Amino acid sequence: MKAMLSAFAATAIIAVVAWYGLHEAGFSAGDRNSGESVRLGDG
Repeated sequence: MKAMLSAFAATAIIAVVAWYGLHEAGFSAGDRNSGESVRLGDG
């Protein structure tokens, strides 16, 4: 049981760190899939 909870905690930590890291590096879906002819966000 302890190993399973540790694995869940590690998975959550890895997911959060990966999300922040990829977002800061410019690998978000909006950044990767938009070109100059596509307006996203900053309205």
